Amino acid sequence: MKHLRVPLGIVLFALPILALTGVACSDDGGTTVLNTSTDQVGITVSGTGEVIVEPDTGYFDVGVNVTRTTVAEAREAAATSATRLIDSVKKNGVDAKDITTSSFSIYPQYNYPRDGGQPTITGYQVSNTVSVKVRKLDDFSQIIDDAAEAGGDDTRINGIRFGLEDDQKAIDEARGLAMDDAKKKASQLASAGDVTLGKPVAISEVNFSSPEAYYADKVGAAPAAGSPTPIEPGTGKVTVTVTVRYAISG
Repeated sequence: MKHLRVPLGIVLFALPILALTGVACSDDGGTTVLNTSTDQVGITVSGTGEVIVEPDTGYFDVGVNVTRTTVAEAREAAATSATRLIDSVKKNGVDAKDITTSSFSIYPQYNYPRDGGQPTITGYQVSNTVSVKVRKLDDFSQIIDDAAEAGGDDTRINGIRFGLEDDQKAIDEARGLAMDDAKKKASQLASAGDVTLGKPVAISEVNFSSPEAYYADKVGAAPAAGSPTPIEPGTGKVTVTVTVRYAISG
């Protein structure tokens, strides 16, 4: 029998083959791990889903702006007008919990002489604004017109906007459409690359937005006996964007 002679100091090992990770030796004797894990292999695409929705809730800011000679006079006049205005909103079916004071301020008004002299106070301005949530859009125009009539010339209305009370159903639908869009793109790429598309190995939602369509910054008050103020809620959209990485095989 012949024996294999091994030089002194050299030992032979049977090394298993590593399919996912390679090892390389650097010049200084260190070791570098080369990551070739299959989780870096695949097709990565983004998909977007959009759902058009009709708003079911309206919002607007309404208040009074009063200027009088003294703070006491201005505050009293503003309080009277604001109370009439808020009472009108409530009489039109808006619950007290849907009326929130958003701002209240008192500022002096000045007269600035043309010759650059010392400015003098000519009066005081009081502003009182509430944010109103309207759950019945059919009543939206009537609520605005009645509030404007109740507050009179002191009334200020702005910030009209529309949205959904509950947008979860629309978001869920948009997510499904986004995934469908991603799979369609990945399938096209796999076909063009002559590979077989596998299952998703990573999914992330990178963005979603709910509808909030603004009608106008300001709406003027209609006369008491005139035509109602036209309000158009329009439509909004819920958008979801996802990023998906699919496994592939040759």
